[in-house]
Amino acid sequence: MFAKVRSSLIKYFFFGNSITNDGYLRLAYLLGRFVVFLPLSLLATFMLGIYSLFRPVKIFMLRCERSKISFIVEDLEVALRIEAHNEKTTGVRRPLIFAVLDCESPNRAFTAMYGRVVPFFDDDRPFSRGIIRYTLPVFRIQRQHLPNKQSDRLDIWARESPVLQFTEGEISTGKQLQRKILDDDSKQFICIGIAERIYYELKHKSEHEPLGDQDLYSCMPSWENYIACTDALQKNSIESVRMGQYVANRLEEITESQVIDYASSARSEFGDIWLLANCKFVVVGATGLWWVTSAFNKPTVLTDAYSLNYSTFGKNDLIIVQLAWSRSAKKLMPFEWIIEHNEWAQDRTLINGDVEIVKNTAEEISEVVLEMNQRIDGTWIETDEDIYLQERFKKLWKAQPPWKVQQGVRIGAAFLRRYKHLL
Repeated sequence: MFAKVRSSLIKYFFFGNSITNDGYLRLAYLLGRFVVFLPLSLLATFMLGIYSLFRPVKIFMLRCERSKISFIVEDLEVALRIEAHNEKTTGVRRPLIFAVLDCESPNRAFTAMYGRVVPFFDDDRPFSRGIIRYTLPVFRIQRQHLPNKQSDRLDIWARESPVLQFTEGEISTGKQLQRKILDDDSKQFICIGIAERIYYELKHKSEHEPLGDQDLYSCMPSWENYIACTDALQKNSIESVRMGQYVANRLEEITESQVIDYASSARSEFGDIWLLANCKFVVVGATGLWWVTSAFNKPTVLTDAYSLNYSTFGKNDLIIVQLAWSRSAKKLMPFEWIIEHNEWAQDRTLINGDVEIVKNTAEEISEVVLEMNQRIDGTWIETDEDIYLQERFKKLWKAQPPWKVQQGVRIGAAFLRRYKHLL
């Protein structure tokens, strides 16, 4: 009972602070912080309350269970696009918005860009954050967790422009980085990255602690299956840049390739954002690297996807999924089964039992990557069969809530032709 009361107090006063079960010492610290900031927060409440009579004020509390870029994009970017959409459609000036991130920034270059759009308070501004986070919801001040399941969010997302812009200085720095790693800042390039065990072990071990029968690692792809697509792109004069916050080995130690190993040799927080925002498209294997590119409306090719219950956010994205082989039935399970069993490839009970993970092959990955390249260049030729198969697949996706699946996202055409018997 007392543990439940403690967690409820933390959630009520501290908006689901990232540490909710750290004992009563943590609760005492948070209560003490609340008392310290209360007088200043009351003053801020008075001033913003008067201001809100003329223009509404919204205080957005960002999720902080994990320090992840995906949470910022999924919550704040979506909310800001919705506010921009509402302003255009209604003609009513958008509210004054404050964003509060009560944990360490996942990428300071990224959050700094949001700080130019709205007042953004994180660990770099702890004093101001403490004042704003306890401001009371009086008059026309709203203080809320950002809803991450809005039914219309992906529709609005697809129609609105990104809110982030680079400064002239950042553009100059970004061009210098391109010249450093690509020799020429005019070269076309894609960013590519796959899920790596070391990321979970070093950075997010506590945040990604496997729960119950969850297996985080069995569905991870290997670089060997991704080199063929980069070779194919290079024949089209498109370079490939390896991304990743933590990588265990240099790419040259894993396999022979012409991929530029930025993650091992030149990585920086700003470089991550610049490259993902300015690449032709991104290729990601079973990881969330696509969240940054989605914030800039850059296309994504998601490969080795271990779930079909969600899609990426870009309206022109492409996906191919890991398949499930039934050992007992000696056949591949249909797409409907994959959709019904959310994140099945991380379910230890299933994959140690009757179901075997069938990861994407080098050929399948190359096909969908080249499809994206041709679609962007306007040279992709779609057949009547492609249209028919996509419509059949979308009927399966219609069972998912609209906030889960972006309607424009497609399954790779060659992949769907090859496995049309699974529809």
